[in-house]
Amino acid sequence: MKQIILVLLLLIVLGVIITFYLQKSKSKMEVQKVSFITKDGVTIVANYYPNKDAKFAGILVHMRPKTKESFNDLARFLQKQGYALLAIDLRGHGESTESIKGKLDYNKFSEDEEKESINDLFSASLFLEKEGYPKDRQFLIGASIGANLSFQFLSENPQVKAIVLLSPGLNYRGVILENFKKEGLGEKIFVISALDDEPAYTAGRTLKSWYQDLNYLELPSGGHGTNLFNSYPDLYEKILIWLREKLLI
Repeated sequence: MKQIILVLLLLIVLGVIITFYLQKSKSKMEVQKVSFITKDGVTIVANYYPNKDAKFAGILVHMRPKTKESFNDLARFLQKQGYALLAIDLRGHGESTESIKGKLDYNKFSEDEEKESINDLFSASLFLEKEGYPKDRQFLIGASIGANLSFQFLSENPQVKAIVLLSPGLNYRGVILENFKKEGLGEKIFVISALDDEPAYTAGRTLKSWYQDLNYLELPSGGHGTNLFNSYPDLYEKILIWLREKLLI
């Protein structure tokens, strides 16, 4: 009888231990809805993928007209690999429609209004700083106009460790790459574009001509921005390997 009671107690203890670690693992891989306000009064809504063990955090910047959810799979993948991620809705997209000037709709933006989206990235970076990730512990992954904004952000914040540009363009809605061309950025940049997306491969080749040490992957097809993941799921691994190389402490 005593042996049976002892076995039952051991099973209970084991169950408690397993439950504890499962909950700990689950909390480590959770997704949180967060928001913050830009310096020009726009409320940016984002999905935050924390990782308590992460030494680096990334900002994910979607393409037009998609939203933060277009990065869900990549964010979860990188979160499991040891990073924290913040996927934002750019102003006028998804849930980021509130501002001190009223409702925002990207379809109604002028180019000047579109260019103000860089403030969204600055606010996202400040959010990560408050979470314990200063700029030299940050990286960015952007698609289409999100890629151009990421390049601008790196140019203005060269302490950022790395950026991945999915289908950048020479000029997306007034965000012109050449305006932010600076020396010494190339080794921090990974560009991915496809040959069936002429504006993107033209921009990719232009960036490569500016920075010989830039990592450039040109794909035979696959379309634009985050749509490339549908044709090339192995891009997740390629991005991870490159990030691991660049985010060495």
